[in-house]
Amino acid sequence: MNKVYKRLLNQKIENFLSEFFSSKELFEDLDKRNRLRHAGEYGMYRENICNELIKFAIPSKFNTANGFLINSFDEVSTQCDLVIYDHNNTPLIQDSSNIKFFPVETVVAVGEVKSKLTISDLCLASLKLAKIKKMKRLKSIFPITNPDRKVFEPHMHFGDTIYSFIICESISSFNANKVFEKLDKTYNTNNIEYEYRHNAILSIENGVLCYKNENAQIPKGMTYFSKMKNIDIPNHYFEGENINKNIENLITGIAGFLSNANVYRPEPNNYT
Repeated sequence: MNKVYKRLLNQKIENFLSEFFSSKELFEDLDKRNRLRHAGEYGMYRENICNELIKFAIPSKFNTANGFLINSFDEVSTQCDLVIYDHNNTPLIQDSSNIKFFPVETVVAVGEVKSKLTISDLCLASLKLAKIKKMKRLKSIFPITNPDRKVFEPHMHFGDTIYSFIICESISSFNANKVFEKLDKTYNTNNIEYEYRHNAILSIENGVLCYKNENAQIPKGMTYFSKMKNIDIPNHYFEGENINKNIENLITGIAGFLSNANVYRPEPNNYT
């Protein structure tokens, strides 16, 4: 542990929490209880807060933004609140309204920022991210981070997947076992393979939902993946009492994944 880094990280987390929870007051319509003025801007404000927190922990070659993912198979995602991408190798693709489109080859993570969710809403958001992750398909391979790679295998190498996460204020009627049960049912019903399932879900008030390995064949501890080396990793819940630690686990987990993420060069001929 480095005391300077730890102190600055805690300071960043405290600022994040203060701004995240006070942001509603800035957009609250006092004349209409439980209503927000400019709800779209409110959402963007919270996304920016999350962006600043994540940028503290990730390498500077990566950037964050919102927008849409595209691939060379003529697929376009729904809008993503948070896209983490290699900005050194990502072409600037945007329309006249500055809406950005990111080739899947250089995208390493996507996230959703929510306020209060029901368990059903959480499952829908997780399914949305899973479908976006499945878009990372390549017609040809031009590796950047690992030049010796000859194959693209997201089912074998997690560095070929997109890391997905959700940050929300709270989950109503929260029960960890019930959440895991409904998430698993949602994934199974929609034939979502393990490599496309969520990596981490942070509910600030409830805790972190991820995976934790206890099998001696691979390193024990939190993995953020539901399978490693063909070993199923069980769901795990870190309770919400230590909010700062839960947020730290989320952003360091994202940073850890990015250090092993495979970035590929988008080939313009594949997109035309």
